Amino acid sequence: MIGSRPDIGFVIVKLAQQMANPFNNHYRVRLHLCSYLLATRRYRLVYNRLSNKSLVAYFDSDWGQDHKHCKSTTSYFTMLAQGITSWLNRKQKSVALSSTEAKYIVLSDCSCQLVWTSNLLCEIGFDIPVPHLYSDNLGSLFLNTNPVQEKRSKHIDI
Repeated sequence: MIGSRPDIGFVIVKLAQQMANPFNNHYRVRLHLCSYLLATRRYRLVYNRLSNKSLVAYFDSDWGQDHKHCKSTTSYFTMLAQGITSWLNRKQKSVALSSTEAKYIVLSDCSCQLVWTSNLLCEIGFDIPVPHLYSDNLGSLFLNTNPVQEKRSKHIDI
C-alpha cells in the first residue's frame, strides 16, 4: 500500500488499528479487500508525458469518526502528469473542534507536500506552473486566507 496502492490506504489503516482485537466485520472487510485486490491486480499508475505539467493536489478529512481518540483522519494525494506521485492517510496529531478545522489541518500538511514537490522539480530542472490545491470545504480555504479568523484557530497545534 505504501509504495504502489493509494486506493487501499484508508482500509489498510483502519484494519491495522483493529489487529489486536478484530471482530467479525473486520474479517468481512478483509475478505472484501482481498477480492478487490484480486479484481484490480492489473491496475497500474500511469503517467502521461504529453499532459499538462501542472502539479495538482486533492485533500479531505473525516471529522469526528474516531470516537475513542476524537481525532480526525487526514487524506491527500498529489498528481503530476495525470499520475499520483504522493499520498498520505493518517490520524491527525491534534484534535479538531470542527470539520473546517480538520480540513484546515490537512490543508497545511498538503500544502507542505506541494511546496516540497515543487521545489524538488524546480531543482532538477522542470519548469512547472503554479500548483493547484482542491478541496470540498470552503471554510478551510476561507480560514487560511482571512487573518481575522486567527483567534478562532490559535488552538490548532503549530
